[in-house]
Amino acid sequence: MTEFSALSGQSESVRPADLHNHLLIIKPVEYKTGIQTSLGEAEAIEVNLIDLDTNTEHDSVLFFNVALRTALRNKVGQTVLSRMGQGIAKPGKSAPWILVDATTNPADVAKATAYLAGQIKPPSPAVGSVDSAAVQALLEKLGATPIGDKPPF
Repeated sequence: MTEFSALSGQSESVRPADLHNHLLIIKPVEYKTGIQTSLGEAEAIEVNLIDLDTNTEHDSVLFFNVALRTALRNKVGQTVLSRMGQGIAKPGKSAPWILVDATTNPADVAKATAYLAGQIKPPSPAVGSVDSAAVQALLEKLGATPIGDKPPF
């Protein structure tokens, strides 16, 4: 069976809120300036990250948050182990997303080390079951006809 890959944009859409309190391996790639957004020009840090709580890898993530940019700006090319946390909100503002150092927790370090050593594997893409009656009905709607006794796909 042929496997297809979905297209993805230049950067993945994962928000700090999606990562709240998750253990992360973060690899800052580049500090970017002059990014055009709907609110004007902005700065961001591009990172590749591994969410060790879900064993999910995310490439080319842009963090626009000032505290995240500041924490990671001088770490480009390095590997950071941290948890996504929240700081204290200033009056009238939301609590900022911050990185909390995880290198002092032996269990966190062991989990990250095991992942990087290949002892913990990212989940395989799920293969959904196919309802052959539904597929057949759809193929008939499309006017597809099988060749011989093999299904069309």
